[in-house]
Amino acid sequence: MGYEVDLFPAAAGGAAIAVRWGAPGDYRLLVYDGGTPAAAQQLVKHVREHCLTSHVDHVVIPHPGRRHAGGLEVVLDQLSVGELWMHRPWTHTDRVSEAATVARKLEELALAREIPVHEPFAGAVIGPFTVLSPNRSWYVEGRLPAFEAALPHTTGLTLADAARWVRLASATVGSRWDVETLPRDPATSAEDESSVVLYGEFEGRGVLLTSNAGVRALSDACTFAEYLGLGLPSNLRLMQVPNDGKPDHLSSRVLDRLVGERLPRDQRHYTKTAFMSAARDAPPMGYTIVAEALMRRGVLSFQTQGPQLHHAHEMPQRDWLPAGPVGAAA
Repeated sequence: MGYEVDLFPAAAGGAAIAVRWGAPGDYRLLVYDGGTPAAAQQLVKHVREHCLTSHVDHVVIPHPGRRHAGGLEVVLDQLSVGELWMHRPWTHTDRVSEAATVARKLEELALAREIPVHEPFAGAVIGPFTVLSPNRSWYVEGRLPAFEAALPHTTGLTLADAARWVRLASATVGSRWDVETLPRDPATSAEDESSVVLYGEFEGRGVLLTSNAGVRALSDACTFAEYLGLGLPSNLRLMQVPNDGKPDHLSSRVLDRLVGERLPRDQRHYTKTAFMSAARDAPPMGYTIVAEALMRRGVLSFQTQGPQLHHAHEMPQRDWLPAGPVGAAA
């Protein structure tokens, strides 16, 4: 079965993603993340012109923020939708964050169009995809109460981490191959950790969608995938790098579990792809750190900074130019 993934970047970061799978005359379509209205408009245009349809089988809102759900009103207005998957915090707590107002409006819009609305907790199946995170109890009891809470200033990519990366950046890839500069104590917001992580396989070729998930959410996703018997490191072919490619949402350990352990430099071979939806003016340090960490594990990263990204297997050819990977693959 063929499949293709198209990522439509927003100017300030974030993205709308369309996944199509099947065979001619019997294609299905999933939209994950709406990005901004401008990114969603690109997606709608693509669905009509390249997919030759005006119908989406599944729409998934992975994150409550406006950069992720804001564009989905465009999708619901301009395309017919089979079902909508989104968290509804107002059904679990009386304390609802400001970000949830966007999602609530989308729920009202969907219900007015008689579109079924479901909550995407771990174990739910959406087309060929399985929700790996968050599980219901962690979302309701652990994440919702912490929405809009400030993170400690000492977490994430520290000045010491940055200085260490700058020293290594002047060295060749070969001399820094065994040195990882990802943050040692990454931390992300409760909203980001509540991101819906999806994993699907198309005849053994895995696709992982992560939105803004952090280390805890991704670790839980790995644990649940292992419980289900899904071979993430061996079967993964495409990974969306969380949070626009910034390193604060990843660790060496979680990358080992997601895509596989680091390879010796003389045994490297690239069998996997990663997409980063970085903004046009994103500083290079963060996404280069991530790209190099992925390279050590046989993954080549491709970054938007404006253009659309496309990944496909056994799907109709397009006369598009190939993208160049981030960093040197030598």
